Amino acid sequence: MSEDAPVRVMVLIKGLGVGGAERLLERAIPYLDRRRYAYQVAYLLPWKNALVPAFEQAGIPVHCLSMRRAADWGVLSRLAGLLRRERVDLVHAHLPVPGVLARLIRRRSGARWLVYTEHNVPSRYRLPTRLLNAATYRANDAVIAVSQEVATRVQRYVRGGRPRVVTIPNAIDADELAGQAGSREAVCREFGFPPDARVVVHVANLVPKKGHRYLLAAARRVIDHEPRARFLLVGLGPLAESLAAEARRLGLNGQVVFTGFRPDAVALMGAADLVVLPSVHEGLPLTLLEAMALGRPVVASRVGGVPEVVRSGETGVLVEPMDVDALASQILTLLGDATLRERLGEGARQQVRRRYGMAQMVAAVEDVYRQVRDR
Repeated sequence: MSEDAPVRVMVLIKGLGVGGAERLLERAIPYLDRRRYAYQVAYLLPWKNALVPAFEQAGIPVHCLSMRRAADWGVLSRLAGLLRRERVDLVHAHLPVPGVLARLIRRRSGARWLVYTEHNVPSRYRLPTRLLNAATYRANDAVIAVSQEVATRVQRYVRGGRPRVVTIPNAIDADELAGQAGSREAVCREFGFPPDARVVVHVANLVPKKGHRYLLAAARRVIDHEPRARFLLVGLGPLAESLAAEARRLGLNGQVVFTGFRPDAVALMGAADLVVLPSVHEGLPLTLLEAMALGRPVVASRVGGVPEVVRSGETGVLVEPMDVDALASQILTLLGDATLRERLGEGARQQVRRRYGMAQMVAAVEDVYRQVRDR
């Protein structure tokens, strides 16, 4: 590779669906330094492909490795072959499975450098992933942690100063988001809510770590005290049927609506009186930054990197995870105090604009690429 040739970067991720990590990559596209870095993307799961057109339209080649089951070990050979054919210089892997695969085939891939982004607290992964991390983590040249809490937890895998761990928070484009906010009146019409409804929105995949069961229990208590409250739960996932059954059991029909996937999730958050994130564990959720950038007050669990962004009483409200009483109490407090909602929402908007810009994040990531090359 000549000094003037762009570094050939392969971004490796589990899927290109609509999860937080995937959307983060898509929104980074306009900020990439395409003169210094020639980007490609590879993903594992063929059915998670909603964002493929966004990369292709930007001129970024996309490769599907067609991993159809957990024990598809042939994906290792397919990945190594792809990296050799494309003469990749640097692999940037996101999420645990792609990270482990990239480390396992590193020596036969031809790639000279490996960067990995840790999006969550590693101790929360399943036992096989934790064991593979322990065995392979030092094959990373650098690890990007999405919060300081994640960076601290990653240190258990560091030996002899390797890999180097850098904290680079997730980011958003606040100006782009501001233009996507929906109207509260339109949301009430669409979902059949009364005009004076108090709308609470939660955007997340329907998986255990997102805390939907605790939110449903809290919603029952909130509605008992504030009958105008309505809850929109936006997202898809394996818990869809069981959560809907739980909502029916709690008598929340019509008051809690499961919307499924919504491409306008940002608009729904922008139209809400309040956004909630009752997660059991997190890294630094993108929906949190989006809600704050829209000036929405948030009630969020004190987990992972969330307290690094939400200063309780200034830019939102924090509650302990799985604490239904506290979650319901804080939702009620905010729904009953428009002045407090406005103050917290404005504090949130200013905080995110000041510290979590997409241009800053991409520049910091590409600086990590430069540092691993120069070592």
